[in-house]
Amino acid sequence: MGSFKQAILRAKEEEMHYLYYISKTSCIGLKTYVKMQEFFASPREFYEADIKTVKSTGVFSEGQLRLIEECKKKVDIEAEYRESLRQGIKLISIDSEDYPKRLKNIKDAPPILFLKGEFKEGYMPTVSIIGARECSVYGAHVAKRLGELFSEAGVAVISGMARGIDSIAQTAVIDSGGYSLALLGGGVDVIYPKESSGLYYKLLKTGGVMSEHAPGTEARPHFFALRNRLISGLSDVVCVVEAKAQSGTLITVDTALEQGREVYAVPGRISDTTSFGTNELIRQGAGIISDLDGFVADFLNSYSQVIPAKEDRTKKGAPSTDFLSANEKLTLKSAEEDSVTADILSGKTGLPAYELIGICVSLCQKGMFKSIGAGRFVVSDRGSIIKEAL
Repeated sequence: MGSFKQAILRAKEEEMHYLYYISKTSCIGLKTYVKMQEFFASPREFYEADIKTVKSTGVFSEGQLRLIEECKKKVDIEAEYRESLRQGIKLISIDSEDYPKRLKNIKDAPPILFLKGEFKEGYMPTVSIIGARECSVYGAHVAKRLGELFSEAGVAVISGMARGIDSIAQTAVIDSGGYSLALLGGGVDVIYPKESSGLYYKLLKTGGVMSEHAPGTEARPHFFALRNRLISGLSDVVCVVEAKAQSGTLITVDTALEQGREVYAVPGRISDTTSFGTNELIRQGAGIISDLDGFVADFLNSYSQVIPAKEDRTKKGAPSTDFLSANEKLTLKSAEEDSVTADILSGKTGLPAYELIGICVSLCQKGMFKSIGAGRFVVSDRGSIIKEAL
């Protein structure tokens, strides 16, 4: 597998269309992508292999083989890739340093992403604002205000550019001078829904749009459920403004919980259909957003350690680690396993276990660790970013 990754990292621009081909087949997910590396040394070798050779690996199903063969026969991969570059579309491989760090460890991370506009992962905290397409006046007001508040706080807002809550929140962010990224259910060059075209062009100027689908791919219903895992995967916190009993919004919540993301919901009147989903989430234990200003302030208290000063937000560089004590830094650096206990950390740091329990709790409060119960802790996504700076 190492040679396949190295081939990608060494690839010259004129060879990148072979990687584009992998995405264009529309049938190669992360598991298949990893398995195929055992048989092919590079994307080019996979592209140039005949269908019998591809079939002999035993990696691909009959359906996948048909799509692979059809793609090679019908699509001018090199011409399509050149056209995507002309449109300002960037291809990002999971093997690249540009691939979103928050997404790398989620279940079924896309092996290839496409970006149009700008992606500001860096050290900005991120929040997704999602909700009903047919929202109420109340929901629209809350989404707009949340977007404005997060924009003013320098927090990146992730959503799906959908009609209703999503687009209202993202428009408010952009109009307030903030940054927002839209995850699409089709190619990044395909505007869906059409009524969000104004927001789409605003995002291209001061935000970005991203997709796991190759350019030109039309949006399809089942793509949106897949897209939702990326919205939650890119977010530190998921905010649900309104949701009906059965909705795509609740699918995003399910994936957010699977990914270990925090979920908050806005309560609504029990007589409103668009509040049923949020009220039910609260009943099941989701956090309550009852004061917008207070909620954003609490969010900043948890994540402000890694927000650059306002004048430095456009600059690259390592985040400050001054908010951590010497022993907290040592503990964070030593947490290299999937999960750790005070006893495990004691063996690595030389600090007594009883002292490390307090340090781990402190790191949880600062957003560096997450407690998973039974005295075990894991490094959070944000903790991983800070750890790299130590």
